[in-house]
Amino acid sequence: MKSTHHDKSGDPSLLRRLNAAAALRVLRERAEITVPELAALIGVSRPTAQDLTAQLLREGRLVELEPGIGGVGRPARRFRFRAEAGHVVGVDIGAHKVLALATDLLGRTVAAHRVPVTPELPAPQRLEAVRAALTGVLTGPASTGTRPLATGIGTSGMVDTAGRVVTVSDSLPGWSGIDLAAELAGSAPGSVIVGNDIQLATLAEGTAGAVATRDDFLYLYVGNRLGIGLWLNGGLHRGHHGGAGEMVTGDGWTVPYQRLLDWFAGHGGEERPTRENAARAVVVAAAAGDGGAAYTLRAFARALAESLTRHVAVLDPQAVVLGGGISRAGTLLSEPFAERLAALSPCPPTVRTSTLGEESTAIGAARLALEHIEHPA
Repeated sequence: MKSTHHDKSGDPSLLRRLNAAAALRVLRERAEITVPELAALIGVSRPTAQDLTAQLLREGRLVELEPGIGGVGRPARRFRFRAEAGHVVGVDIGAHKVLALATDLLGRTVAAHRVPVTPELPAPQRLEAVRAALTGVLTGPASTGTRPLATGIGTSGMVDTAGRVVTVSDSLPGWSGIDLAAELAGSAPGSVIVGNDIQLATLAEGTAGAVATRDDFLYLYVGNRLGIGLWLNGGLHRGHHGGAGEMVTGDGWTVPYQRLLDWFAGHGGEERPTRENAARAVVVAAAAGDGGAAYTLRAFARALAESLTRHVAVLDPQAVVLGGGISRAGTLLSEPFAERLAALSPCPPTVRTSTLGEESTAIGAARLALEHIEHPA
């Protein structure tokens, strides 16, 4: 899609930055490009496109490819985006794990490090686990040669623009009020940008997941808790206060989980039932052919669809993406969910299962860091 012809009017320095940003967006989407192609795609003159490629070459963001073989006359110069010129880190701070990923400038993972934690872990120890995950991902063999420029952090709870958790998080004790940007400034490379975990998982789905080409979808996180992410008009909807998608008490979300807990109470032995272990046990048993577990999972999926119906009716999305740990159930969950949603919705959306798995929030956090270095405040 062409942009406005930036080279014809306005402040020259601003226009150069706008043109460079437009060029980088196009370059990231194509394996290679020529100057005439770049000029046509971003809507600038050929001399402006030549100046842009020269600038990006000097900055180390482009690589010039070897000339093609064959043809008549002098071959056109060809370029590719230099994704290895820098890196970002994405971190998912969860109840059961802290996962850190290092990615290149195209969002491709080059290194990962996971630190197991428990839901009951106090906030200071959880912060230490985050620092350990950052150290692990930045010093491991796979990270040799990386140049980290910024760090994105995903956490449960509402996050303000300064990177502070401003609402109480049920899943992370003592987490409300934590200033993550400040706490991690000395441990994380570059600027530290913090976002809500489910919103960042939605960002990952919208940029790298199974529905990356769709304009509108609703992301339903189904894990130890439930949450909704909104991707509207081709972008993440964060809400006026950054709290879009937060579930509230009395919203009917406890009903689906009760079915899992009831099943687990009769099959889990001495282990204390939680949403996490009940969901895991039901999925494993259903996949192994346990008829009772399969029935419970179908009932859970149908109750989940019933709870989501009013959101779908209001938003009318093209698709619903099922993510989180229980999405590993695949069609055992998605098929009865889609069937019930279709029966209750006047315009049923397509139902997809996340392809990013438990890495979705960390991938989204890395994407948040990429957005920051591309468009610094």
